[in-house]
Amino acid sequence: MKRTSLLFAVSALFLGCTSLHAGTILLNENFEATTASLGVNSAGAFHTINGTNVDIVSAATGWASLIVAPESGKVVDLDGYSQGAIQSNSAFDLLPGVDYYLSFDLVGSQRGNTTSTTVTFGNYDQTFVLSSGDDIDGLVTNALVTVTTPTWAYLTFTSNTPGAMGALLDDIQISSSTAATPEPSTLLLLGSGFALVALLFARSRRKSLPTA
Repeated sequence: MKRTSLLFAVSALFLGCTSLHAGTILLNENFEATTASLGVNSAGAFHTINGTNVDIVSAATGWASLIVAPESGKVVDLDGYSQGAIQSNSAFDLLPGVDYYLSFDLVGSQRGNTTSTTVTFGNYDQTFVLSSGDDIDGLVTNALVTVTTPTWAYLTFTSNTPGAMGALLDDIQISSSTAATPEPSTLLLLGSGFALVALLFARSRRKSLPTA
């Protein structure tokens, strides 16, 4: 009875280890750790490309009129001194058969002009044309991203709006529906569990053999 209970316990341990990282968050950026400033080339987990720049604005630095729900705290104005483009600092290794989910909050400039922003990531390629006060049509939650071949993909937000008043960006997240590769400590735990199971079965087999 004790041996059976131990086997069940070890099995439960295996199940717990394999599901530990299900629903992995690959990127989570709300720009709160950045410094509010105009004409910058980096913003948290992103940097500008093609010689462009963006603004990081907040209510505390005099831009309260730009911070509209669901955005809060610090947000990125995708037009710095001119139209900007930001790209994730790292590429993501997207694999066939795995579902990836992209979320972000993109709202209108709040300053009277219409903005256009193109978002690309893997097979996701969408352009959002937002009126100044539009705080609905650029909100994306768990957009499905898939690939048919292994792909290294950057997440890119590109302003197509001339001038210094772009769409406003906040709360970016990329997640995966599958478990991540087990960490070394988890692999060690699994290996120890397998060794314990093998030992228990070996002892059980020896005891069940007929004696001379």
